[in-house]
Amino acid sequence: MAYKTQNSYELYLCEKPSQGRDIARIVGANRRNEGYLQGDKLIVSWCIGHLLEMIPPDGYNSKYKRWSLADLPILPKDWKMVPKKSTSKQLSVLKKLLKNAHSVVIATDADREGETIAREVLDYFKYRGPSRRLWLSALDTVSVQRALNDIRPSKDTEPLYYSGLARGRADWLIGMNLTRAYTLLANDRQVRSVGRVQTPTLALIVKRDRDILNFKAVTYYEIQAYFKTNNGFEGEVLETKWQLPKVQGEETKQCLDIHIAQAVIDRCQQQMGKVTTATTARKKQPAPLLYNLSGLQQEASRRWGYGAQEVLNIAQALYETYKLTSYPRTDCEYLPLSQFSDVSQVLKALLKNDSSLNDLINKADKNLRSRVWNDKKITAHHAIIPTQAMPGITKLNAKEFNLYNLIRRRYIAQFFPDFEYDQSNIVVTIKNDQFKTSGRIAKVKGWKLALEGDARKLNTKADINNKELPLVKKGELLLCEQLKLLDKLTVPPKHYTEGTLIKAMETIGLHVADKVMKKILRETAGLGTQATRANIIQTLFQRKFIQQEKKVLKATTLGFNLIDVVPATLKDPLLTAQWEQQLDDIANNKGQDLSGFLQQQISLLKSIVTLVKNPAEHKTGLSAKYKEGGICPKCGNKLEIRCAIRGGKVGQDYIGCHNFPSCRFYCWP
Repeated sequence: MAYKTQNSYELYLCEKPSQGRDIARIVGANRRNEGYLQGDKLIVSWCIGHLLEMIPPDGYNSKYKRWSLADLPILPKDWKMVPKKSTSKQLSVLKKLLKNAHSVVIATDADREGETIAREVLDYFKYRGPSRRLWLSALDTVSVQRALNDIRPSKDTEPLYYSGLARGRADWLIGMNLTRAYTLLANDRQVRSVGRVQTPTLALIVKRDRDILNFKAVTYYEIQAYFKTNNGFEGEVLETKWQLPKVQGEETKQCLDIHIAQAVIDRCQQQMGKVTTATTARKKQPAPLLYNLSGLQQEASRRWGYGAQEVLNIAQALYETYKLTSYPRTDCEYLPLSQFSDVSQVLKALLKNDSSLNDLINKADKNLRSRVWNDKKITAHHAIIPTQAMPGITKLNAKEFNLYNLIRRRYIAQFFPDFEYDQSNIVVTIKNDQFKTSGRIAKVKGWKLALEGDARKLNTKADINNKELPLVKKGELLLCEQLKLLDKLTVPPKHYTEGTLIKAMETIGLHVADKVMKKILRETAGLGTQATRANIIQTLFQRKFIQQEKKVLKATTLGFNLIDVVPATLKDPLLTAQWEQQLDDIANNKGQDLSGFLQQQISLLKSIVTLVKNPAEHKTGLSAKYKEGGICPKCGNKLEIRCAIRGGKVGQDYIGCHNFPSCRFYCWP
């Protein structure tokens, strides 16, 4: 387990004291000392989160204490770290321990942040000895022992550190410089914090608020038609809805003209309609995937209004304090095949922790392998699942139990068959008018049995239109007895909640219309990461850019004002998602490097600072010859203003062809 020499020891470097105690208990380090635990030829010690921090601008030059536009941009050549005052004592402990350690096991959280916390300490003290990596997915005894038997070479995870450095330095460059720039520009003694991720996240909220503010309700019309069927003495009534005909070139799904709707009623009243579609098919729906952190945050927000940071804190306690669940800061919804052998033990532990699950677990098929067991879908971590720990659940408070219940029942659901239902679709046609209805009837509850103990049942698409329809046959003629004209109003989009904002941040790559960005962005691209999104939202609260009214988030006047003055590049969520994607590429050693990423940030920073200093020079527009809305000289399509997203002119606007990438015409100002 540890390399042994006569006069030295191997140092296990953990992220926090509680984690250190968990590992020390299993490796036999039970002799307490100030800041560490000692065993046979090994020592377990810990950080307390980040023990070091990047120095502020005045740490590089005292003249930067006074904020001035003339000094911007501030670009450190040699990045420096300093001890945090609040944890300097523990840093001194690690300094002494590292001097006598013959090797180090990095045992911090198994993610980018954990890697950075450990390696920045090793770099600060210029540790150059051998090191290995303990990669923990959970802190229960079985999981820790399994990880100790499979310690990795530290080279395998070193790229995570470079990704962490890239993120921290980019955030410093953008935050330190542009916070000063826009605070000085406002000249009202109120600090305007700008961030690489927080600003485009704020832009999402501001845009949604403005969409709601500017929304004008439009009246539209629906028609309900009731057909008398041939079933029984009186005949059952089939309730249907008129389908708006598709008009070539139009995508409207609503009838906006009352005269059109009234004409349908006039021509179809008391007319015979022909059943042109009458189908019933058995459908199957597999159990939902397991939770990742975003999914857990969204579900807890929807059900109980829990905040994103609150959910993260609770999930961290379930993992770290109670050992009941696996590592929470994961983006994965799947499990490795190797863990299928643990199923019986996990279910046994669940039952030991809570005997009320007895009937449910007895019905579970432990040999059933659902779609979540998929090695190809595993990222750095697997989904959040229950562990084999058996501390019971009596110490959990109500909120902790709610989240634990979500996690354990989603896991149990994997060992139940598919939910099955009959899907019926009926279309009745009167000349050119079509009237449609559908219904779904549950036939086999399957995995839904595992979720019935939730405070609220899981809403799925199969729950919609859960109504039984009259029996009709294709080709049958039915009398249209009655038609009702319903006038309705379009509704505005909903304000974000923390849950729906997390979803928007996570899935930004799915909603890409821009052809250039669509070509570059992966569908997994998002704003921030699983581990940072909650903190980003908290920062917006702390900076007073947003406020919460009941469950919804709204931008403040300060938030609106900031988004109005920063350039489009800085608040573009797609561009920021691309940068997050590049950080992910650094972490996975996929060609992107630290210096190249930072150079992009510096290029963007320089262009924005120039804009702030000399706004008049940037109001003259682009090329006089080629303008937005003009004709592309190469292919005849329209020209539009685009923003450079890579290269030496990142952040600058140019004229480009709408038909990119088929046509690559462009023109710089």
